[in-house]
Amino acid sequence: MEKNAPGLSDHTPAPSAVSPSAADLGLPGLDDLLALAGEGDQASFSAFYDATAPWVYGMASALFAAESDAAEATVLTFLRAWDEAPYERFDEDSARVRHRSVLCWLEVLAHGTMTRLLREDALPGFGEGLLPENAGASEGGRREPTTVLSILTPAQFEALDLAWAGGRTYRQVAEELGVAVPTVKSRLRDAVQRISARYQEKFLGRSGSEDPVLQRAVTPEIAARTGTTRNFTLNLSQDLENGLGKEWADLVALDAVTGSEREELDRFLARQGPEFTTLWRARIEAARRTVTWAFRGLATEPPSELLDEVLHRLPAQDVGMGLVDGLGPSDEHAGGESSRRPVKKWMLVVAGLLVLALGLWTVVRLIMGPNIVAAVNRAEDSFTTQQVSLAEGGSMQGHVSKDAGMAYVTFAGLPVPDEGAVFQLWLFPTDGSAPHSLGTYTPEDLQDPVTFRGVERFRELVVTLEPEGGSETPTTASLGSVDLVHQVTQGPIYGGHPNNTPTPSSGG
Repeated sequence: MEKNAPGLSDHTPAPSAVSPSAADLGLPGLDDLLALAGEGDQASFSAFYDATAPWVYGMASALFAAESDAAEATVLTFLRAWDEAPYERFDEDSARVRHRSVLCWLEVLAHGTMTRLLREDALPGFGEGLLPENAGASEGGRREPTTVLSILTPAQFEALDLAWAGGRTYRQVAEELGVAVPTVKSRLRDAVQRISARYQEKFLGRSGSEDPVLQRAVTPEIAARTGTTRNFTLNLSQDLENGLGKEWADLVALDAVTGSEREELDRFLARQGPEFTTLWRARIEAARRTVTWAFRGLATEPPSELLDEVLHRLPAQDVGMGLVDGLGPSDEHAGGESSRRPVKKWMLVVAGLLVLALGLWTVVRLIMGPNIVAAVNRAEDSFTTQQVSLAEGGSMQGHVSKDAGMAYVTFAGLPVPDEGAVFQLWLFPTDGSAPHSLGTYTPEDLQDPVTFRGVERFRELVVTLEPEGGSETPTTASLGSVDLVHQVTQGPIYGGHPNNTPTPSSGG
């Protein structure tokens, strides 16, 4: 058995950011800032950028040799985050869990964006004059593993580092290391599973007396010695035939597969049952949380010019904020007559009242949110999906408006789950990425509709039973699902809804 890598370095604290304890101090958390950004609030988005940019720029600096490319990739990532912010909800009970969830969401989005740019050579020229004249290529060379990654063997760390922090596919990793493709697949899978066990031990309180990775064959050489034959092969089709479909979830989580392989995996999943698909996507989600957590030491402070460039490419700033900015004293009038000072004081009082009003409006938006039920019912394209019977009893039905980008789901006849269990709702994106939790609910909670936005990005809503407090990824088979793409409707509802319209759930 290989020994751990020598010369391991401790984790270096990342640059400053909003702490998970910010909510404990009454300050807005990352999830609050992202939700407000989704409503078009550029001030909140600026605060979100300030808190998270080191993680995004650090990843970009690892993937791109030139600082100009890293800067442009960072800008493009935040522009995509701005576009997709309205559709993301982080409803976990714990502020610390929401904090980790937002960072994971952003880093996964950043990695997917940047690996595509890297492999397609799709970076446009970065704006001239936005970086210092002496900006050059970042330093090359491989990193030393942090404390978290030190649990990996040197071979596992080297492969994982090239795949995640280097943006390589598993075949590119194999070619660069001069190692057989099946061996690299095994190393990547086992690296992800090993640090996943550490993550679960740290945050979920799960631990085992033995490392599961060390209990099975991980390379062809070990397989020959143990007689185990279920190892990776040279091609995906043979792996799937050999029953290794679940193992490929770890490679997908690393963005280490090609587009054609991802299409083949999608066809494979379409032939599997809902239980397999749910667990497969849950494994991707768990792997991504693990890897983003393990590589958090990549964080690097970005150039100060980048926020200006991000805001420059966003829609025009709200007039109200510009009005507040314009109420302060200017250099032009700094030496004006004293008779104008009362006017300035009055203007500052008005500015203070405007800021207070904006603050109260923000709080109301955070607490109340939009009336999604009413918006869906008013939409011209509003329709109701087929009623779905749930495995444990009861039923659910979707109400959708793609023009409004909103939907809600109603439930009826739900049984009381076993003690210690709750219903948890999940949205599965159309791009095949990991599911997103809408939160946990009791049967009483589900007497009101559960609402969400960004319906065009999701293919289905799935219900599972999870331990009380909820799970970060689905851990049980689906009780039922509402198809949000190939809908079978009860008939379109144009310009309104029946009189028995339910009231929206405050939890959705």
